[in-house]
Amino acid sequence: MSSEIRVELGPRSYVACVEDGAVAALDRHLSAAGAGDCSAVALVADAAIAPVIRVAEHALARLGVPVHPIVLDVSEASKSPEQLASLYERFGAAGLDRASVVVALGGGVIGDLAGYAAATYLRGMRWLPVPTTLLAAVDAAIGGKTGINLPRGKNLIGAFHQPIRVLVDPATFATLAKRERVSGFGEMLKYGLAFDEPLWDELLASGPDRVTAAAIARCIAHKAAVVSADERETSGRRDILNFGHTVGHAIETVTDYASYRHGEAVVLGMRAAVRLSALRGHLDSAIAESVDAKLARVPLPAPAPFDLDAIVAATHSDKKRRRGATRFVLLTAVGAPVLDADVDDATLLRAIDFLQHASPV
Repeated sequence: MSSEIRVELGPRSYVACVEDGAVAALDRHLSAAGAGDCSAVALVADAAIAPVIRVAEHALARLGVPVHPIVLDVSEASKSPEQLASLYERFGAAGLDRASVVVALGGGVIGDLAGYAAATYLRGMRWLPVPTTLLAAVDAAIGGKTGINLPRGKNLIGAFHQPIRVLVDPATFATLAKRERVSGFGEMLKYGLAFDEPLWDELLASGPDRVTAAAIARCIAHKAAVVSADERETSGRRDILNFGHTVGHAIETVTDYASYRHGEAVVLGMRAAVRLSALRGHLDSAIAESVDAKLARVPLPAPAPFDLDAIVAATHSDKKRRRGATRFVLLTAVGAPVLDADVDDATLLRAIDFLQHASPV
């Protein structure tokens, strides 16, 4: 199967390609993206996917230019100023110039880190993400958001730096651990709840173990449409992509990224958003109960001990915050989102109380 989804951004437009065997055709895709004449390739990759790295190196060798593998042991903590500085040093040691290309091979951490390095080294280099996790394929790889974390919160340092192409090879997802599949599935459910009720129903029927390439392409198409309309989050439309992320990011922050994968935290964040939607009068309580019950069936780790006040405080550092108010993405119906900037801390505490008590809506 091969699908191409175009991200329309004028001179920065590019294609996201969902193609079986895409990693083995990296040279062809770089050429198709206008980078076949590059001077060198920095292959920034996750050490955990050694077999995929070998396939990528073999493909890139056909370009006839130096290929510099930079293989990293990856965790969310890798998205740090220290790791970024190390990457700059390795780019310099490899002699990269502005005609070089950075290929980011791995999950969202690799994409965010390598993409931000590409955005800032030599004031900007071309880059191409090859997401090897379901989560990165449907989320981080599309839209040009790059960045690193600070102790105060996720992705507080970053840049919009569009890639020249995105390659999604579904074969790389075949050996993902169960939790990684669930994490990506959680992000896919976001697209169903926020944009596409038929997709929501399809995903509930498939579960995390039977996600199709067609469903992946639909998620990418939803994100591509939003990015095309609101590249830099100036109109507010791109904020809708953060459904479930305000509380989800806060949970990740207060647990030091150690208890939940990103998509798992987003599932909890979506449960909070659905409850908040009902409490704020946007969503019928019966619909909220039904959606919450379905989200509650997504297999997550045993609950971590939560400090609810700390979660509320962490939402105050959310990137969508404007003029002292955090803007929550809520629902008026499945597939119908709304922004709400009038949520007070007491109401938010009521919406996240289930994190401690696991009680129904």
